Amino acid sequence: MQALIYQGPEKLTYEHTENPSLQPNEVLVRVESVGICGSELEGYLGHSSIRIPPLVMGHEFCGRVAAMGDQVHGLSLEDKVIVNPLIACRTCANCLSGKINICRNRQIIGIHRPGAFAEYVAVPCENAFRVPQEMDASLASLAEPLAVAIHAVKLGLQPLNDLLIYGAGPIGLLCLLAAKQMGAGRIVVVDLQSARLEHAERLGAIGRSPGQLEDRSEELFPQGITTIIDCVGVQATREQAMRLADPGSTIVMVGLGHDKSALPINHLVRQEISFIGSYTYSHEDFRQAIALLQQGAIDIQGWSESRGLADGPAAFQELAEGKSSVCKIFLKP
Repeated sequence: MQALIYQGPEKLTYEHTENPSLQPNEVLVRVESVGICGSELEGYLGHSSIRIPPLVMGHEFCGRVAAMGDQVHGLSLEDKVIVNPLIACRTCANCLSGKINICRNRQIIGIHRPGAFAEYVAVPCENAFRVPQEMDASLASLAEPLAVAIHAVKLGLQPLNDLLIYGAGPIGLLCLLAAKQMGAGRIVVVDLQSARLEHAERLGAIGRSPGQLEDRSEELFPQGITTIIDCVGVQATREQAMRLADPGSTIVMVGLGHDKSALPINHLVRQEISFIGSYTYSHEDFRQAIALLQQGAIDIQGWSESRGLADGPAAFQELAEGKSSVCKIFLKP
């Protein structure tokens, strides 16, 4: 099969490799569409300590069942499936309490085992969810990042409350769409790229640059800023979020841009600000993401596009340099 292989910082090769072998409880998925995630861009740039080359990345994907191990039940050949790339042990204390996202023994397809930037990928059958045959594969591939967004929004947003989102990339836009589904009030999205802000505004948000937010925060949030979701995760966004957040507010951290940031922790204590990390999602978050996609509640028109898998190296470079006019690129083997 052909695959896109991460060889090291800013180096991806498109080459022939062996088809994955199957365990008895696994299915072989013929990939139809796989999204490029922001975390994979960090890996591509050499900023991810958990993505070790050589590696086939790719964890947001949809495809069809091409082969099955002899212990697989409930699926058939040619079923269209969305795959949850988070493989939990289901036996540790966190898993038993429903917190599979912080499983002590978790593995993620595309990080700890070969992913979907390839024609075929092997996955545990319990991680494959059947969807209608007519469902668009690229739309279906958003189940994983949409689940990430749903999880983050649930951690911080109260219905009818206003919301500030840093980042108009895919996760930021999906947080916007999820928040609208959950009854958010006014939503302001902050980004440095005007093209991305235009996408956010088309989806119903108020788009602003960091400077515009700083100058007009009281006008934009007359009742104060009580909920912030940071999908960027760099010093500047974390610092501004802390500065603008009202006493008693909640800041949900999703972005992993910088590993370390210097922040005014005494201010956080004195203002009783909740600073919450949000990582991946629960089973319920993933199921709800699939339901929203099947209901047609998530609009990907205008902010996404598809390219061939062989065009992957150029797509990664374009996204990493901020030169793409779209927020999300799907690759099709």
